[in-house]
Amino acid sequence: MSLQEQARAILMANDRGGYTLPTAGLYPFQWNWDASVTALGWMTFDPQRAWEELRWLFKGQWQGGLNDGFVAQINFHAESDSYFPGPDEWGTDGAPGTEGLSTRTSSISQPPLHATMVRWMWARACEISVNPEIKAFAAEEIRQLLPKLVAHHRWWYRARDPNNTGLVVNIHPWETGMDNSPAWDVPLARVPETTRPYTRRDLGHVDASMRPPKSFYDRVVYLMDFNRAQGFDPQKILATCPYQVNDIGIISILQRGSIDLIALCEEFGLKLEASEMAEHVHLTHNSVQALWSSKWQQFVSRDVITRELLEVPTSAGLLGAYAGFGENLAPTVKQWLRETPFGLPSTRSSFDGFEPLRYWRGPVWQHINMLISVGLQDQGHNTEALEIRSRSEQLFSASGFHEYYDPLSGQGLGGKSFSWTAATYLHWIAD
Repeated sequence: MSLQEQARAILMANDRGGYTLPTAGLYPFQWNWDASVTALGWMTFDPQRAWEELRWLFKGQWQGGLNDGFVAQINFHAESDSYFPGPDEWGTDGAPGTEGLSTRTSSISQPPLHATMVRWMWARACEISVNPEIKAFAAEEIRQLLPKLVAHHRWWYRARDPNNTGLVVNIHPWETGMDNSPAWDVPLARVPETTRPYTRRDLGHVDASMRPPKSFYDRVVYLMDFNRAQGFDPQKILATCPYQVNDIGIISILQRGSIDLIALCEEFGLKLEASEMAEHVHLTHNSVQALWSSKWQQFVSRDVITRELLEVPTSAGLLGAYAGFGENLAPTVKQWLRETPFGLPSTRSSFDGFEPLRYWRGPVWQHINMLISVGLQDQGHNTEALEIRSRSEQLFSASGFHEYYDPLSGQGLGGKSFSWTAATYLHWIAD
């Protein structure tokens, strides 16, 4: 079976009739940014199923009140006891904005890739449309999605940047998607460890050496409960949350998403919404320079409470090119590539906190490599972009479709038969 056939088979095996599991057992629900990447994969061989993935994701969008437009990190479309924390732990049932929702959700979001993925899917629909029905179907899906995408971006700017600084605030490491990154070690140390009992499920699926330690879980569970105690009110959360970070990953992905949302709104006749998003894009473009690290020659995150840069070189800080920020990241990317043979790790290998096997503290994540490569190519750095793509292709061929990979040996790590990894291959490599 070819790699392309294997990748398609993974998506079909993880399909649950409208939404796709990241992988069975370890992640038994629909995850926010996974869904957008997975939709790209479906788009290469089943366009109608691709749009259905996003329809299911937005079934969980909150409506009304301060959290109008919120899209959660997890949609709990079905019951499962193989993952912690499940819907009862998050406690969002009956929260303002959830009335009438057909699915239960968590209470934090994830990096908003959706508008960019929708624009890429639209481009593919226009390219492949020998049959005009494919393009017409995609156009109708976008018309239905656009108000929801606009509402979600408005939520980010309203709830997470109420002072209009141009730099949204993250209030939970899980929300970054890069859960246990060493970039969060300093701000997370301020967070108390929960004293209540809970039972992790992840260690029944993946070796503990590849997962975050108990001290990390104690703190993220505390933050989950804190969010609930504030009634999920974003104003109360930002007033007292002990963990607040300007995450360069979220900021970059939101920036690129808003740029692509502007293009979609202009094409589909939402001129006022396009103008509104353009104001946010302009503000962020100017404000983000405060996150530049002269030490590492890339962007980094910032502790909102202390106002200090978090001087940790992560792959999130290389997403500036993807976001259209002005700094030339190509020389820094070249340096990273000299240090590890299998693409860009999640944390630079020359950093003291680099751990090649442990989740977001070192391993390669293929979808992030894709975003960085696309960004570099957009800025004309074709040599670096193609080098990342070539190394990713070698990694797929050598190790298949794992959740993440050892950047030094190429060994597949974490969950197996992973949906967004397979989807990244289908969209970025196979096609």
